[in-house]
Order: sequence, then structure tokens, then C-alpha cells
Amino acid sequence: MLTSLDWLVIVFMGFAAAALLSLCLMFLLRNQTARRVCVYVVSALALCLGGIGILIGGAMFPGQTAAGVVAGLMGIGAVVLERLGRGGERMLLYSRLLAAAALILGFASAALI
Repeated sequence: MLTSLDWLVIVFMGFAAAALLSLCLMFLLRNQTARRVCVYVVSALALCLGGIGILIGGAMFPGQTAAGVVAGLMGIGAVVLERLGRGGERMLLYSRLLAAAALILGFASAALI
């Protein structure tokens, strides 16, 4: 029988695997449409992990709560940059970098800080 801590580790490892796979695909794929989809997936994962960081932090850990909020805002900013820069390769690169930074910060906020 799995305990709640076992489930927490399983979910954490699932998020880590999804994050690593989506980050690798976002930078290694050549297809423009697949890159855009990866930006959305990475931003959604960053929002989830930022929300988890906010819920874990609460009022007792303001640094972790602030990191979760920043990760969520960075994920939203990456989607906005991707939507505004429809034709430009440079804007897509900036949105990918912002989404990757948001995911890493959200992961650190939820797990490490």
C-alpha cells in the first residue's frame, strides 16, 4: 500500500520527467508548430508548479510564495510573447527562454526552496 509520501514522490518524479522532456523538445525540435506547442506545455507546467509553490509556501514562507508568483507570471508572459510575436523567430526564442526560466523557477519553488 502506498502512503501519501510515496504518492508525493511519484507525482514529483512525473512532473520532473514531463519538465525535462518538454524542455528538451522545445529546444531540439525543428518544426515551428511543435515548438509553439512545447512553449504552451512548458508554460502550463510552470503555472502548475508555481501554484504548487504558492500553496506550499503560504504565509510562513514568503520567499517561496514570491518565487511561485514570479514563476506563474513568467509562464503567462511567455505565452503572451509567443502570441504577440507570431511571425518573428526572435520573439519565439525569447518566449522559449522565458518559459524555460519559468519552469525552472517553478520547479525550484515547489521542490527545492
